[in-house]
Amino acid sequence: MNYEKVQLLVNNSRELDKAGGIFTGNSFRKCSALLLTLKGRNADSKKINQAIEVIKHNTSMLSNFRGNNLLTTATTISLEEDMKGSFKELMSIYDKLKGVFFTNQYLILAAIVIFNARDRVDVDDAVKNTRKVYDYMKKKHRFLTGQEDISAAAMIATTSINIELTLCEIEKCYEALIKKGFGMGNNTQSLSHILPLFSGSVEEKVQRISKVNMELKNNGVPLRYYSLPILGVVAGIADDPNAFAKEVKEVNEKIKSEKGFGTFTLGSTIRNMIATGLVASYYVDRLNEEEKQTLIDTTNNVALTIQIAIEIATVAATTGAAAAASSSGN
Repeated sequence: MNYEKVQLLVNNSRELDKAGGIFTGNSFRKCSALLLTLKGRNADSKKINQAIEVIKHNTSMLSNFRGNNLLTTATTISLEEDMKGSFKELMSIYDKLKGVFFTNQYLILAAIVIFNARDRVDVDDAVKNTRKVYDYMKKKHRFLTGQEDISAAAMIATTSINIELTLCEIEKCYEALIKKGFGMGNNTQSLSHILPLFSGSVEEKVQRISKVNMELKNNGVPLRYYSLPILGVVAGIADDPNAFAKEVKEVNEKIKSEKGFGTFTLGSTIRNMIATGLVASYYVDRLNEEEKQTLIDTTNNVALTIQIAIEIATVAATTGAAAAASSSGN
């Protein structure tokens, strides 16, 4: 495997260690480093810290833009030329979401998802569809669906060409995953959200997921808990699950020795997810157009679609990590 992406991740991680202050969680730094790496961008701690000041200057101490969301938001607007204008635009999207949801910290991630998609979708439609998707989730899975799923609803709202068909397929995928041995729960539900982005029947996709899942476990780099959605991405691009898993293991071992990626500072769950995301991104880079068209049914930029899928899964994992951290702190 070409380790340029691995080095970019390490460099971005080191740069992000200079941003956000000492109270910023390591998992958020590492997930932000991955998102920047997937975009092929270099972290700029100076700009990120400037972005943090922009956020603090325009929000109150109790704002949902603070706390766990501060670094994620700052990293997002640090990539924009006009950080102040971009943050105002992001706040506007957040305010629109508050018009259809009760205020909560997860609306920030949903606003970021819509903000990043604003050149592809109509913002007002995206907000309306986010509520529509969330209501469907709640109707089908009343006790599974909570505030942490709002960002997933935004992701579906900004990537689906036909919301009704996508929601129908998501439900079929969820049921098929359970029959295949995946547990009934929020993580399996999150995995089902990814699958409609990829071509093939529900049965074919779930079968591929099962094979990838087994190989990752056999190689000691399982995707578990909130990182489960990444399986959906891998199943869509890995023609040889065993070879893919071996590369993930290699990357995992390589980054494990880096500062902040060890067992005690980060943990295997997020590190495995990061390693898998890097290898998946590398696979995308080396596919030719014919292979991409075979794997994914889309009329748009195929590589971009996979990129979005990886980012969706990463944001879902970040949300899960935040929920887990919040629960452990109570």
